[in-house]
Amino acid sequence: MNQIKRSFARLLGMPCWGVSRGFGSFLTLEFGSPHLVVREPMPPTAEASARVKQLLARRSVHVRGRWHLWIHSCQWRVVTKGRVVGDWTTPRRIERAARELNGQKLQDVTVGRRGAGTHFAFDLGAELETKPYDRSSEQWFLYEPDGRVLTWRADRKYQYGSGNRPPERLPWRSLTG
Repeated sequence: MNQIKRSFARLLGMPCWGVSRGFGSFLTLEFGSPHLVVREPMPPTAEASARVKQLLARRSVHVRGRWHLWIHSCQWRVVTKGRVVGDWTTPRRIERAARELNGQKLQDVTVGRRGAGTHFAFDLGAELETKPYDRSSEQWFLYEPDGRVLTWRADRKYQYGSGNRPPERLPWRSLTG
């Protein structure tokens, strides 16, 4: 069993909740029991914009699931009964997709044999499909309860390790099995 199947195996049969639009075209899905995530104020980098400096100066508190799936830099769409319900293109279409997914139980996750597209199947018929829009961006991140993060990239490589470790210190591996 490959790392993607191993990481998602514990989520199968769990309903997603709190599905929402993130920044831009990002989509987030929560799984498992909720808990608070508190980010304390932090100093910005010298080149940070005024808006970023303002945001980093604040404490942020969010409700997250034990598992947090972040659909990131990719094209994605939600299909139900052969009909596209929503996709990454506009805020309105993202909101429609989020409403469709919310409450559905994850049943299966597969990556294509060619390309880096990912297919997420849900119990009430929704399907979330991702497809890279370039050759190197991270398509999604799965944050696990133990602090590890699984990252899937457009070149069919993944990273898996501690979320406290700088990403550049984790190796990129090719998917096998």
